[in-house]
Amino acid sequence: MRESVVVLFVILLAFPTLGAARTAQQKPASTKSSIPAAKPAAPAKPAEQPSKRVYVELAISELVGEDANRWTDKMAAHAAVGGFVTQVTKRDDGDTDIRICESPKVVGMDRAHCIMSKCIPKIPCEIPQVGKPITVKGITRYEAKVGTHWWEINPVEQIEK
Repeated sequence: MRESVVVLFVILLAFPTLGAARTAQQKPASTKSSIPAAKPAAPAKPAEQPSKRVYVELAISELVGEDANRWTDKMAAHAAVGGFVTQVTKRDDGDTDIRICESPKVVGMDRAHCIMSKCIPKIPCEIPQVGKPITVKGITRYEAKVGTHWWEINPVEQIEK
């Protein structure tokens, strides 16, 4: 008698669990239904908001004066660097190289007075005019490939003209 009461008790406890599992599974909608399925509402695009990221403002001379092998508190991963556009080059891979120097009269890549910045296809930017002052905001890195060895803002996240 006790065994049958225990078995009955276990079965009664299992019923709510079985019912919950059945309702958790969604049944596919019948194709013969006369009621059209409701279409999910398209997600509303949030209004474009300005970036909340903080950029440390650095002069070109401050950035190029840093030793790439020794990180200091003055350096930052996200920086805003201003200067004059001295060259713009569109690359085959879709990147756009923008050379920014302290003076619009600098010729060539003077590593003591210039940096490179790169706009990438995933974060496109408006191409600035050569000779115009701009401020680029983005991620600082040191390019140490053979023949380069200069500071970059790569990728550029924003350009202020």
